[in-house]
Amino acid sequence: MSLFKPSFFTLNLIFLLNYVQAKADFPTPLSEAHPELKADNGVTFDPLGVAAVLYNERADRSAARLYTQYDREIFIWPHMTMIGGTLPPMQMLVERLTAPFKWIHPAIKMCAKDTTMLSIRSNISGNVFRQLPYNLSNTWLSDIVSFEPSKHPGNDFAIVYVDRVHRKPKDDKADGSESDDHEEEILIQSEIGNLRWQAGRWTLNLLCIINGAMVLTGMVFGILLADLWAFTLFLLYSFHWGASVAISLKKMVTIHTPSKIDPEASDRFAVYEREEGGTVIFKGPQRTLETWARSTWEYKPEWTKDSLHWLWVITGSLCGVASVACMVNMHGKMQLGFLGVLVYASVAEIGATRIARILQTKAQGPISKDAVRGNATRSLAIIRATLAVNPRCRLTGLDWISMGLLPDMLVFEEMQLLLADISQILGDYKEIPRPFPAEDSRSSAIKARCTMFVNNIKAKDPGRKDLAQRIRKEVYTTLNLSQEDISEPKG
Repeated sequence: MSLFKPSFFTLNLIFLLNYVQAKADFPTPLSEAHPELKADNGVTFDPLGVAAVLYNERADRSAARLYTQYDREIFIWPHMTMIGGTLPPMQMLVERLTAPFKWIHPAIKMCAKDTTMLSIRSNISGNVFRQLPYNLSNTWLSDIVSFEPSKHPGNDFAIVYVDRVHRKPKDDKADGSESDDHEEEILIQSEIGNLRWQAGRWTLNLLCIINGAMVLTGMVFGILLADLWAFTLFLLYSFHWGASVAISLKKMVTIHTPSKIDPEASDRFAVYEREEGGTVIFKGPQRTLETWARSTWEYKPEWTKDSLHWLWVITGSLCGVASVACMVNMHGKMQLGFLGVLVYASVAEIGATRIARILQTKAQGPISKDAVRGNATRSLAIIRATLAVNPRCRLTGLDWISMGLLPDMLVFEEMQLLLADISQILGDYKEIPRPFPAEDSRSSAIKARCTMFVNNIKAKDPGRKDLAQRIRKEVYTTLNLSQEDISEPKG
């Protein structure tokens, strides 16, 4: 018993000490404890890490411009670390890993994805071509393709004369003369001046340099704050930014056109009817429009190209993974800094797009374009587009009926003949006089031809005589002719 008592006393002492310790650790009685969320006073942006891998159509377009560098003689396109910027390289990596033995290069797919095929009705090569590729090589057409319609959009026409669609690289110039080598530079200098051109070029370069400086600064701060996750993320983005700069110095994807093109120089027409209303009409030589219709993207494998391509794809894919994995563990301030880089690059890309569009348009030289809007009837729109627009854009020779743009009716067949004859009477004139002189011999000839048109319809298709009278009035209105000799149709 003497041995048992000390042991019992020892056990009681241990129990008492444990009770005191428990009281010290849990001042609140266990019966009153309840679960609650942990309060975190720090700044955190964990969920926003997915912004780097979100789909962004502008990021796809920017990556395609990086690979094509279509206007490299004028400026270098800066691809930046924007929102969704890591998704294109990740998609190309996945496509390569899942592609069969014979595959289309992912860079071609990326550029093709950013190509809009305009459905057209045309007389190019006998109506063989039904689509025109609208992509990064002809963004100078954007203002024409997206012209603002009026309250009668079905009767709105925008017309542009396309005398060339693609510029040859300097290495492909035929004679190698200095004037040919600097054709685009001469055009853009004559349009906006050398100072504004250089300012635009350096602005694009500066946007890219600032983006790289922000990424490198983030890497330095990651070291100073001992934030390994932030350092890793910004280090990978630095590599990816460097790969983008290296690619921008070389054309990865070029435009391919077949060598055998019909050399015919007579004008052809391609009519694009927009879904949102309004019609865009492309006019140009047969050889030019056929070259445009048959152009495709081409990637010629080279050691340097392949190395740069895979460097860009791998670093971009690693950046996409790190954007999510590292953001969860980074300090709140570094998270905010990373999001700032993404936002800056996204906003800068919008500004770069506007600058690039201006420079490309000016490098194209003077563009012959015109538009007829606000027409109450389609026949009036056709008459104005044939007789009263920029001389180079006039639609003389366009067969509206054969293209399915007008019903196959006698009155419209006669109207086309009427407009062709009036165009021949007017000859090569710059603009319509206001008003058209009554003593001008052309005035009486046009009126006589219009009267013949109306009489033909009355004789062959009496039910359309009112329409014929209306068309004659529209011709008179377009040419500012006196309408005193027009008699109103009865009943």
